Amino acid sequence: MKMTKEESKNIAHGRPRTFDRDAALRTALNVFWRHGYEQTTMAQLSAAMGIASPSIYCAYGNKSALFLEALTYYQQTYWDPLYAKYRAAPDIYAATEAFFTEAAHILLAPNAPCGCLIVMGFLNLPEDEPQLLRAVSERRELTRAMFRTKLKDAVNTGQIPADSDIPAISGALHNFFEGLSIQARGDICLSELLAIAQRGTQLLPPRGSGVCHRREA
Repeated sequence: MKMTKEESKNIAHGRPRTFDRDAALRTALNVFWRHGYEQTTMAQLSAAMGIASPSIYCAYGNKSALFLEALTYYQQTYWDPLYAKYRAAPDIYAATEAFFTEAAHILLAPNAPCGCLIVMGFLNLPEDEPQLLRAVSERRELTRAMFRTKLKDAVNTGQIPADSDIPAISGALHNFFEGLSIQARGDICLSELLAIAQRGTQLLPPRGSGVCHRREA
């Protein structure tokens, strides 16, 4: 979207920002979530954030740059701590159960957009926004890689069989996670989503099916 002469003039004046950046990003997240990226206008963002359009342009650049920053804020605030806990947990079964349970709570948290903004962004972003599509795809691949690495570690520690199909299982876990995100976007209560989330560990090989690999000293 092109700026008007007045907006360009205001940016040139370099007016200082007088808003809470994180609070503004949280508001922008909800606007993008309610209306979708393509249908969201700068006027809607300005009204919801309580920030004049020139200040938004000055602080973020444009709508796509604001979306990218909001997406990064969303990932770092809601998902990075959970991903770190999942990676650090020693037992893959307990880790997976806890991951999907906590994910369900995040997906339906009252202070966060219902469902995963990354998943819904991938489904709804326009094709003429390659930078946004690439950013969303990279974040989705990070999640898939997280499951893949956890499964490989579980093989190395003998928790799951050495011949486990890592690509298939990691793909199934990733698809299950994205399925929870889509479910959360609809009319579903937390207890229902948690009941679904508890099925996630069934995608892993049965507990005890692995053989502990002991290395010779």
